[in-house]
Parts: sequence; C-alpha cells; structure tokens
Amino acid sequence: MYSNKLINKIFGTLAHDMNYYESIYPKRKEDMVVRFAPSPTGFLHTGSLYTALINYKLAYDNKGVFYLRIEDTDTKRTVEGSLETLREQLAYFGIEYNNDPTYAPYMQSQRKDIYNACLAYMLKNGLAYPCFLTEDEIKDIRTSQEAKGERTGIYGAYAKYRDISEEEAIKLIDEGHPYVIRLKSKGDFNRRFKICDLLHGELTLPENDFDIVIYKNDKLPTYHFAHAVDDHFMGTTHVIRGEEWITSLPIHYELFNTLGFKMPHYLHLDSIMKQENGNKRKLSKRKDPEASVSYLIELGYPKEAIINYLLCLANSNYEEYFMASKNNDTHNFKLTIEKMSKTGALFDIAKMSSISKETISFMNINDLVARIEDWSEKYNKDLHKLIVEDRAKFKAIMSIGRNDANPRKEYERFDQILDKIKFFYNEYFNQMKFAMPYPEELVAKAKNAFLNISFKQPEADWTLMLKEKSHKLGFAMNKKEKQELGLEYMFGDFMKIIRILLVKSDNSPSIYEILNILDEEEVKRRLA
Repeated sequence: MYSNKLINKIFGTLAHDMNYYESIYPKRKEDMVVRFAPSPTGFLHTGSLYTALINYKLAYDNKGVFYLRIEDTDTKRTVEGSLETLREQLAYFGIEYNNDPTYAPYMQSQRKDIYNACLAYMLKNGLAYPCFLTEDEIKDIRTSQEAKGERTGIYGAYAKYRDISEEEAIKLIDEGHPYVIRLKSKGDFNRRFKICDLLHGELTLPENDFDIVIYKNDKLPTYHFAHAVDDHFMGTTHVIRGEEWITSLPIHYELFNTLGFKMPHYLHLDSIMKQENGNKRKLSKRKDPEASVSYLIELGYPKEAIINYLLCLANSNYEEYFMASKNNDTHNFKLTIEKMSKTGALFDIAKMSSISKETISFMNINDLVARIEDWSEKYNKDLHKLIVEDRAKFKAIMSIGRNDANPRKEYERFDQILDKIKFFYNEYFNQMKFAMPYPEELVAKAKNAFLNISFKQPEADWTLMLKEKSHKLGFAMNKKEKQELGLEYMFGDFMKIIRILLVKSDNSPSIYEILNILDEEEVKRRLA
C-alpha cells in the first residue's frame, strides 16, 4: 500500500478520487449499451466495419444505445487524419452513434484524470505498484524463461519490484529512472474460472497471474486498464468485439474484480476469413485490398451492398430476407446472436458482387443516378463528365431494363459502368472496334431492312415487323425452320448484325431501348 506522497509524485495533485467519478456518471437506463472503440491508426478495416455494424444493429433492434469511443492512447501508431476518415465512413454507412455528453469525454486521451484516480485507488490499496524494470532486463527475463520452457512474462519471482517500498520507489523516480505501473495480480494460473460468452457459451479459462502493465511510461493507460475503467464509467452493458480478445479475458476478469466493477456481458465475434490455396485465413490488412473499406468504396460498391453483404455474414438468414424484401432497408430485419457464425465467416468477393447486383437493381433510379454522380466526381472523372453534360441521357441509359418483370442486373460496381455504356457516346463509340463475323452482302441487306422500319412505335409491333422483314430476306424464325428449309441464318443473326453496327459489341441491353436513347440521325450514321 502506498500513500499520497508517492501518488502525488507520480500524478501530481489529483483533481478527484475514484468515488467522485462514481458519483458523476449515472447508471444507464437502457438494458443494452454497446460501443465501437477503434484506434485512429489507419484505414477502416472491413472487419472493424463488421464489428461496428453488429454493435449498432443489436443496439437498434433492442432499443439500446450505441456510442463511439476513440482509443487513442497508443500515440506511436496514431495516423493523422484517420479519425476524421473513420467518422466520415461511419456516417457514410448510416452507422449513427449517440455520444451522450453525460458520459463524456469519448476520447481516451482526454480521460487521464479518470484513469489516474483509479490508478491511485489501486496503489493505495496494494493492488498495483511502480515497476522500474528496463527493456534489457525484461529481454533477459524472457530469454531465461524461454530457455527453461516457462511462460514468458512478468509474474511470480520475475516481478522484481512487486514489493518495492514507497521510499525506494520515490528515490528511483527522483533519480530519473523510467517506470510503469503494474497490476499486482492475485491470480493463480493453475486455477480456472468460468465466464459466459453470448456466442460461444460458457468458457473455462486459467486465471491471470501476470503483473501486466496498466500505466505506461508515456503517462497513458494500456488498453486493458482503459477497457475496464471506460466501460464501467460509460455504462457499457455488452462488449462485442473480435475473437482475438478471448485470450485477454483472464486479464479483464481480474481487472474488473480488482477495481470492484461489475463485468459487462461479452460476445466475441469470429473473424472474417478468406479462402487461400484451399485453406482459411484471417482477412489481412497487408495481403488483401478488400480488407480496406476505402478500397471497396473506390471500386464503387454501393454502401447498401457492403452493408447487405456484411449482414449476410453476420446472420445466415439475412440473404433470404433481403431477396424477399427487394429493397435495401435493413431496419426491419432483427439481428440475432443465435444465427451468428462460430467458425469464421468467409469473405467471398464474388458473392459480395452478386449481392451488389441485386442491391443496385433495388435502388430508386433517381437515387442511383445521384449516387453514381457523387462517386464519379471523386473516382472517375470521365464518367462524371458524361453525367453532368446530359443527366437526362444518363438516367435513360441507367433505366434500361429496370422496369422489366425480370429486371436487368448488369452492374456489380460503379467502376464498371463507363465501359458498359460508352457506346452511347460518340467520343467513345468512334474509337471502338469489333469484327463483323457476317458477309458484307448479308450485312447490307440487314441494314437496309432495319432502316426501313421506324422504331417510333410500340416495341411489340416493331419487333414483329422486323421478324417479317428479316424472314423475307431469308432469315429463319426458329431452329426448326432453319433445318427444314436449309437456311444458314436465323432472326437472332439479323439482330446480332444490327447490334454490332450500333454498339460495336455482340452483347448489349435491348436494341429497342438503345434506339430510343440515340437520336435518329445517329442511328442512321452508325448503320451507314
């Protein structure tokens, strides 16, 4: 146990003690209070978005609270501008957080007084101690432990300063020796405790016996200590995070009990996995571009598509709901823990693209055009130029086939659009090439016949007239007629000739709809 003399030496005069913070942070009224607590250390990882989405959705579905806390105590890894990007991307995906000022501040770097009060409580009660082990000493301890086949870390006899006197600690501080504060663990690694995980069920784990660092020499708390303090005073009821934190549960279990705090419920989400060479591995920031949310946005996956796909990973029955609803409203779907994966959800870019096709087909045409315009302004200047020069034309192009009984689903991502529609625009069409696989004489006959039929009439009538005209030229109406009469070509070949002339491709949307977007003079020019 240490007195205020040492505590003041470490922290200066404390603004308040721990009881003060117990009095100013009221108990939450809601049954579910969850948080997303990222570090501003770079881009938003797809797995982090997945975690944020599940926290947000469970809070929404259960009339709870979802808040955002920034864990910025690791100053060495902080990336300038990443916090702003993080907030922008959460807003972009419609993940709204409620940071009630009653429980502020929400930046860990602004909560030092709270941490210091709790650290002082632990020092006063013999639950923590200042440790002056140097990096070289810690390295030597580790080397010795490895040589003996022991667990590596500071515990038991290796905790050299565990019982340091107040006088000796003050002397070393005055002499300028760097130090940290460590938990004075009361755990026994050979004992087990039980804890319930809401997804994985009851877990039996060894107690923590490491004297872990809880206060670094940069005057900031470690993640473990801040987790216990923040989630207690901010009223978190459920901690929903990645499965990689299961191994830290013994530490968190001891810290909450040591501080006299009620533990929250835990739910550890399985990692998003990727298939590689027949094996599963975690989606990696270094190896996989799709691990970055920014990359998916840049490709032009609509935000709704990304959310829809992540919800498919989260709950096995979401895809059925999504396909039946034929819209992108996720609010009527209730996320359940029982339907979550326990073996690692597999990130499949092809499946995501399929979901994205459906998502785009469900979007209102005006919203879709506006979204593509916004995206292209940042990521595809050539497409953006075409849109702003003639929005009505672009809307007409994007409307092709959308109102059919079986709507056309051509686009997976916005970055595919320009290549698929460029034939509508002369500056691109004039540079396109496609070999005509039919004889010149046949092509000439087909062109003349086609130009003699006006497309300014109902599509059914226009199609019937084309069939009659092509039949007179010797194009069979069906395979049976082709075989019986020994004809070489069918009506499909007739339309293929026209399609190649009009769009420089043998694959395109409805020719009739294309004609009604191109003006008559342009149609004649292309068929000349």
